[in-house]
Amino acid sequence: MRKPRCSYLWSRRPLSSSSPPLQELFARGGPLRTFLQRPELAAVIKLLNEKEQELRETEPLLHDENEDLRKLAENEITLCQKEITQLKHQIILLLVPSEETDENDLILEVTAGVGGQEAMLFTSEIFDMYQQYAAFKRRHFETLEYFPSEIGGLRHASASIGSSEAYRHTKFEGGVHRVQRVPKTEKQGRIHTSTMTVAILPQPTEINLVINPKDLRIDTKRASGAGGQHVNTTDSAVRISFFLLKPSPDWIKPTNIEEGSLHYSKFTDLNVNLM
Repeated sequence: MRKPRCSYLWSRRPLSSSSPPLQELFARGGPLRTFLQRPELAAVIKLLNEKEQELRETEPLLHDENEDLRKLAENEITLCQKEITQLKHQIILLLVPSEETDENDLILEVTAGVGGQEAMLFTSEIFDMYQQYAAFKRRHFETLEYFPSEIGGLRHASASIGSSEAYRHTKFEGGVHRVQRVPKTEKQGRIHTSTMTVAILPQPTEINLVINPKDLRIDTKRASGAGGQHVNTTDSAVRISFFLLKPSPDWIKPTNIEEGSLHYSKFTDLNVNLM
């Protein structure tokens, strides 16, 4: 099979100062050569080369004396450029490894790292950013946990994001994120470095799982303090623990859920624990 000659894939510029160019890696053989010779990828690259050649041959017609021919060339070039953009995007999708969980919903977790109060503020901004991004993409966003700081910011939070291919488009967001800026509380104008971590987990699809009620330990809580007639009388928070093979000390750690409905609290808590 002939080597693909897509210009942006076969640039002579190394990926880094210590890595050889793609052409040299391809000549050595191995996983890269096998990967780039996949039939579906090679077919798209071949079509891209043809469109790029067609574009180069059409561009000189823009300077032709015939006005009708120039207009025809302009339309052809516009259409060709659009097809080239689509083919490049298709190549990128083929280069990104696919997983069985790409179609799944996802669980997003954010946690403040190094930087104290500034890190918590940064974490809050990142969480809000993902929430607004989900709204922009019209994805379902449900906050599961939210632990704000007493003086502003966010210590830890998790959310469920549901949409077609939600995990596929977000799975590479995980890791440590860093910001360098002058905090609002900084009086001397010094730059501070703060970090936070993002975890992206695929949410398993629904399965038929049978759990014996005897294997569950359900602890309920009631609201306290001054309030209406339901205070101290309505069970609205729940803690569910369960074990896999035998009782304590192998109980799986529970998750605290504070909701207005006891039944909804049980449902949410089981979902979080089973993931």
